[in-house]
Amino acid sequence: MEFNRGDSIWELMLTQRPSDTHFSQSSTPGGKSPLARDDDNTLNTHAVLFDGTKTALVILGTGVALGAAAMKAAPHVKSGLISLKSKLRRRAEEATDAEAPVPLTVVAEVEPEQPDPPRLRAV
Repeated sequence: MEFNRGDSIWELMLTQRPSDTHFSQSSTPGGKSPLARDDDNTLNTHAVLFDGTKTALVILGTGVALGAAAMKAAPHVKSGLISLKSKLRRRAEEATDAEAPVPLTVVAEVEPEQPDPPRLRAV
């Protein structure tokens, strides 16, 4: 992907350089040079430049596909989370019910009724 802007051509590029290097600072503010330097700022090699259009299109297409899949899956995920939440709530209520003490009813003790002793009759 390339386009003209004023007296410059802008082009999207993918770069490759050794992992223990960094790009040189460009004289243009915020820009980098394709020269690869080591930690001592010694010139190591040049970066290799590849067309970035295909890579950008693959990344964009992957992002769109993942976004569409997420939108399609979202209601199912939400439903599953709601179901899980209600199951956990029910289990918590059951555990609370099982742990709740059973109220005891106190009944006053009553002496068992004794039969009246036999009465003597006067003759």
